[in-house]
Amino acid sequence: MNKLLLNSLAGAALVASSVASASMVITWDYTVSNEWTGANFSTGDGTQVQNASEVSWGATDGSFSGAPNDRSALVITDSPLSDTVDTNGADAQSSTLTHYNNSISASYATLLDATLQSSLTLTPNNPVGPQLPSFTTDFVIAFEETANTAPCNFSVDTVCDDIFTIELGDLVQSFEYDGFIYTVSIFSAGLGPMDAATCAIVGKAPGCIGFTTPEGQATPANFFFNITAKEIPEPASIAVLGMGLLMLGARRFRK
Repeated sequence: MNKLLLNSLAGAALVASSVASASMVITWDYTVSNEWTGANFSTGDGTQVQNASEVSWGATDGSFSGAPNDRSALVITDSPLSDTVDTNGADAQSSTLTHYNNSISASYATLLDATLQSSLTLTPNNPVGPQLPSFTTDFVIAFEETANTAPCNFSVDTVCDDIFTIELGDLVQSFEYDGFIYTVSIFSAGLGPMDAATCAIVGKAPGCIGFTTPEGQATPANFFFNITAKEIPEPASIAVLGMGLLMLGARRFRK
């Protein structure tokens, strides 16, 4: 058989085998990390704290998680968190954000807004592969520490619930790996659209995303993510190139 035809057949086989050899990642190792990277407070007395896991305000040397409960706070737990997640499988847990809503003096400075940064690192586990670059998303938290007196001017469970809203960053990110496109979707249980009156209190448009938190309670917001995948179809240009090589080889063979 003509040498060129042999080379053409071998090249076409190599293209076909490279496409066919791609294998979807079934299981990933992951590490997710969440931290506060900034916070702004109103003017006032008391002490304000912002570190990687805590944003809090209220009485100096007070407490938000026990007596005398004279501080309020937003606290991140379970960070960093490492585990495994299956492609096209169940949701995987990220961190938990808890609002400790305590009655504090009107003279104290209160939280206006804060930035929550979330990073996700994926490493193929089955089949094994190299660690991928991290995904990083910022969430801007707008907050309203309401006065504990009626009327509240929005729907409440207590007098008056505090309002927590979140401006979601890029919650859906996709990447290509070994012949497949993977999509990472981040979401949170407990967060949802709020009515116009509630959103207006924090200067947001109707349907803003968030929740209200009753006085004297700790209200958690749990974050999750999942991974879905679809195979990248063989490009038509590759198929045409392979056929062209075969035809060229056949012509040379006939000559």
